[in-house]
Amino acid sequence: MRGDGFGATLRAEWTKLRTVRRWTLTLLCSGILIVVIGLLVSSSSGSDVNQHPDFVVGPDGQPVVDEFQFAHQTLSGDGTITARVAAQEDSGTDASAGLIIKDGLTSGSRYVALRVTKKGVHLEADYATGIRGSSRTAPVWLRLTRQGPVVTGYESADGSSWTKVGQVTAAKLPRDVEIGMFANSAPKVVVKRSAGSTSVGQEGTRSTASFDNVHLDAAGAGAWDDDAVHRPEGEPKDLGGNRGQAGERPPGVKAAGVVERDGTFAITGGGEIGPNPPDDDVVSIALFGVLPGLMALAAVGVLFVTSEYRKGMIRATFAANPRRGRTLAAKAIVIGAAAFVMTLVGGAGALLAAQPVLQDRGFAPPAYPEYSLTDPPVLRALLLTALFVAILTVFATALGAVLRHSATAITTVVVLIVVPVILSSILPLSMGRWVMQLTPAGGLATWRAKPPTTTLADPWSMIGPAAGLTVVSVYAVVTLAVAWWLLRRRDA
Repeated sequence: MRGDGFGATLRAEWTKLRTVRRWTLTLLCSGILIVVIGLLVSSSSGSDVNQHPDFVVGPDGQPVVDEFQFAHQTLSGDGTITARVAAQEDSGTDASAGLIIKDGLTSGSRYVALRVTKKGVHLEADYATGIRGSSRTAPVWLRLTRQGPVVTGYESADGSSWTKVGQVTAAKLPRDVEIGMFANSAPKVVVKRSAGSTSVGQEGTRSTASFDNVHLDAAGAGAWDDDAVHRPEGEPKDLGGNRGQAGERPPGVKAAGVVERDGTFAITGGGEIGPNPPDDDVVSIALFGVLPGLMALAAVGVLFVTSEYRKGMIRATFAANPRRGRTLAAKAIVIGAAAFVMTLVGGAGALLAAQPVLQDRGFAPPAYPEYSLTDPPVLRALLLTALFVAILTVFATALGAVLRHSATAITTVVVLIVVPVILSSILPLSMGRWVMQLTPAGGLATWRAKPPTTTLADPWSMIGPAAGLTVVSVYAVVTLAVAWWLLRRRDA
């Protein structure tokens, strides 16, 4: 008896899926597998970032980096500083120069800074607030005004006509602060990959910025002091920042310091200012069980089609619903929805179960904040991971319809996931990134809650979730189209 529409076809395919016991058990086991493997991986992972002697925490408890060379005076109460950044040396990394008001000279203390980089002018405060100004680069005039708790930044091309960049409320800055000019240059990150391991190092850089037309409008303005804001003692070596000015510097790195001549200041400094969270992603660690879980779901996706061909049931299916494309679409929707739900439930369980384990292993505040399933990055990673697995399972179903051979189709799916992961772990960064962008394995990037990075051995950390979902979607759509075309032309 023929079905009465697509709804009937959907119900028929759902009935097939839930009435085959081994398929139902495999679906349930995939969710359990995600939780169990996630716990095992979490318990075998570890971090000692919080114990590093040079670990710096910002005023709100977040990991930060805070290094620069500072020409400064003490400001008590209100005041305004004006200066022209006449020139800024390009160090090859993110070099910056500008004006800053800071709570002392301790790395990680509160501040408000107006700085210029090769990307333009920015007003920043306490490693979080950022207001973008114009795209001007040096030479540019900058002005920073403190009036009560409000600090306002201005910029100008000629020193006469001023444009407001923005203002911030810095009520927690003390009355007595340090105010002045600064320069720094971020270190170069050097990443080497070989045989599945990644080594990350830093090559220090320093940049020189020239300031002139410097004017501090404040009571008691006097001589300028030269100091470096740097990480606490205990860092294993000088990576080119400002710590240890009197000590040995890496070869080729110029000395940090301030040189004043005829009202012009040449400030040479290294380091950077901003958030500095570890690249390790506790969400992706907890969700590692998705990898074996999706293998089980992909196998069900293949068998959802090939078992009907092997047993000859497909003829009865097409007799009941001669529109073969409709049957294929129904199978894709049913298996995709089942995979999405099982991954979502299993992933949520893994995240909840793994958090205390990860915290015991060193992934704890302040370096690694506690997460909640409702945190936007965590929720996004969970939903996108479930979507990725659903799309991959649909791809497996379509591949089964094309090949009509269970072992071949399942092996193909596994190879397209496992082999790219292995290759990307041992190939150079650029080649490894391309491998992940061109294969369904790129979808593993969805389980990261943090932005892409090249500093980890995990190949899925090199690309973003959008790129990963795009490539697996292309595989699924193309394979579905081929399966639909073959279904209409081949005998059942």
